[in-house]
Amino acid sequence: MATDPAPDSKPRSRARIWLLAAGVVAIPVGLLAVLYQNGTLQRWAARDATNDAALNDLRATPPAVPPPAAASAGWPQFMGPLRDGRAPAGPFRTDWDKNPPKRVWSVPTGGGYSSLAVVGGRLYTQDRNGSDERVRCLDAATGAPVWEYAYPADYANLSYAAGPRATPTVEGNRVYVVGATGAFLCLESPAAAGQPPRVVWRHDLPAEFRAKLPAWGYAGSPLIEADTVIVQPGGKDGSVAAFDKATGAVRWKAGSNPPGYSSPVAATAQGTRVVFAFTGDALLCVHAGTGEMIGSLAWAAQSEGNIATPLVLDDYVFVSSAYGMGCALLRVKPDGGRLKLETVYSRRNKPLRTHHSTAVAVGEYLYGFDTEQGRLTCFNYVRGAEVEEWEAVGVKKGSLILAGKHLVILTQNGDLILAEANPAEYRPVATVRTGFTGSDNWALPVLLDGRLYLRGTDTIICYDVTP
Repeated sequence: MATDPAPDSKPRSRARIWLLAAGVVAIPVGLLAVLYQNGTLQRWAARDATNDAALNDLRATPPAVPPPAAASAGWPQFMGPLRDGRAPAGPFRTDWDKNPPKRVWSVPTGGGYSSLAVVGGRLYTQDRNGSDERVRCLDAATGAPVWEYAYPADYANLSYAAGPRATPTVEGNRVYVVGATGAFLCLESPAAAGQPPRVVWRHDLPAEFRAKLPAWGYAGSPLIEADTVIVQPGGKDGSVAAFDKATGAVRWKAGSNPPGYSSPVAATAQGTRVVFAFTGDALLCVHAGTGEMIGSLAWAAQSEGNIATPLVLDDYVFVSSAYGMGCALLRVKPDGGRLKLETVYSRRNKPLRTHHSTAVAVGEYLYGFDTEQGRLTCFNYVRGAEVEEWEAVGVKKGSLILAGKHLVILTQNGDLILAEANPAEYRPVATVRTGFTGSDNWALPVLLDGRLYLRGTDTIICYDVTP
């Protein structure tokens, strides 16, 4: 005999159905949220894009190449005086096959990936000394210590915790540094060697800008622009920010993008000074004087791994990253009395896909390391394509700068290579064994006035390369 259902069985059944439906919806929604947060959705949605009209303009009138900076400018910041990886004009011999570089001095260094600044006969860098981060000043001619400044830094939450990543920026007697945990300091060099520097001002970037600590630590080097110094806190209260270089007061802040590992660069585009900042998920173009946002390009690399510095080519800017991304070329254009950022092309997950070392430009060609292929690559940025017949056998990963018409390459395994910057073929001149240990010799080489300075995992070396 059939019986009637219990009075509350239907509501319970309906509740179970609603719960099941909510669960079915929640799972994909949650998955989509995770995929969006780590940049996977953006990379899936991204495709190659070409603005044919803009590309034709580029081919008709390629960017002019400015002359290299004068040697008197020194090497005051990351990537040289113009922040483009080009050595200043000065003596430099290229017959390394017959007359190899001569070692002048070498000194031990603590851990880290900070490159070197060389100004006024002094060399500046950052390293790790026990539980402290340390800013060091050495005599550039002899390697002798001049002064140092150390402060505690907790690396408990950092990957690749060898030491600081950013390179000091020097102007006059002031040194601006960013540590791996976000300490941002202005130091004043003492008048006499052996005396400690004076701390002029200091900021804590994560705390002051509501920023998360990057997994691999802060890596962006400070940029001097007019009377400000610009860094990338990567916080909700400012992704890129300008500070009064004398007082440390915040002048402006822009964006709320997460931190990447790139350094900002300033340039004059369409007659206006602009700052390009490569964050963890976008390229930002900002008015250098006011912080007004001019334009942006969404570029969400896996692990927020946008590392290479934007390369400015007249009114154009080239960005490149590994971690599933690729490269793109953009142009700053007039827009009814204002400016806008226009995409010329983007090449998704295709060469050039640089990791930590920014490419250098020679005419319409770029030379850089394509991480996905694991080799040095020649890329024609006017065509937006790799020079496929160009092959640098055995040169897999490292850093490089441009010296006249030659590439000075430091591989991550510590080999120093001189090669011609020739788009027809890879033409190495010589390889020098530096004696660096390990496979993470990632600091950028520095060339100034016939002296080549290299930093390895535990040693700094100075070579004589005068003719």
